[in-house]
Amino acid sequence: MLRTSGYIEEVVFTVIDLDKAESYPLNFVCLLPKSIEGKSKSSSKFFAIYGEKSSKLAIELLTNALRSEKDLAVRSEIEKRLNALQPMPIKAKCVSCGCIFEPEKFGRYLQKKCQTCRDKNKSS
Repeated sequence: MLRTSGYIEEVVFTVIDLDKAESYPLNFVCLLPKSIEGKSKSSSKFFAIYGEKSSKLAIELLTNALRSEKDLAVRSEIEKRLNALQPMPIKAKCVSCGCIFEPEKFGRYLQKKCQTCRDKNKSS
């Protein structure tokens, strides 16, 4: 669906689930959010309805839509949404050697040294 506000055109994706018709009116339409943040963004109706499986469902719906869509602008927007839904790996720079690595989380803290430097410190 293409929504126009003033001079800006925006592509909006809607989700219609006829299995949920018992709890919602038949004309109920749920907007697919641009990104799914998980539990912290529970104000999204999409997340409220589909819960933990919302991310997987959004990726599946967009992938199926991409296969059948012919309009280039809509295909481009679907690809942007799919990229936004993919989890981005966190990269960090080691404070000892300066190499780039994927840090592990310890509670709310991320590790600051790569595994090689940590192993060197343990053996010393």
